[in-house]
Amino acid sequence: MKSVCYIQARGGSKRIPHKNKMIWYGLPFVADAIVKANMTGLFDLIMVSSDDTEILDIARKYGALPVLRSKEMSGDNITDAQLAKEIFKPLKHYDHICCLYPCVPLLTVQDMRSAYSRFFTTETEALRAVDKTGKDAGAFYFFRMTDKPIDTLKYLDYTLDEAQDINVPEDIKEAKRKYENNRLLDR
Repeated sequence: MKSVCYIQARGGSKRIPHKNKMIWYGLPFVADAIVKANMTGLFDLIMVSSDDTEILDIARKYGALPVLRSKEMSGDNITDAQLAKEIFKPLKHYDHICCLYPCVPLLTVQDMRSAYSRFFTTETEALRAVDKTGKDAGAFYFFRMTDKPIDTLKYLDYTLDEAQDINVPEDIKEAKRKYENNRLLDR
């Protein structure tokens, strides 16, 4: 079975400008995601789709395949399903796909491995990461290669112990608070 991880890292965030390039404990957010994906050992290919050449340079530096996103797929209102349709075209020879978001500061390598194991051992079409309230965690999705639009798939939820979707500046502050609390608990 061949698996690919794609990270969709647009350059034009409106609520947090340049958030995918912001430094999180020594690494740009997108690099942090690439490193975590690499550390799982799950993927035959890790790629970063972006319209921003700096993000693509970061992807290259950290060992991911940089893929320049088309202008049509770089707007504010592009959905994951629309982007996936474009990205999946050259990936038909892969069996499993992971869509990993670039800002996943609290995601652990073990979370990804456990979620993939659960996904791989079930017959579900897709699995998504959710927080403890059952809300989409903005972390990752796993799919079996399909021609169906990803927003029509039946999802199995995988609950993360700790999650923080990064959409507004306050989310970064909350992620730092949670991260520091967890570091203190790990000692």
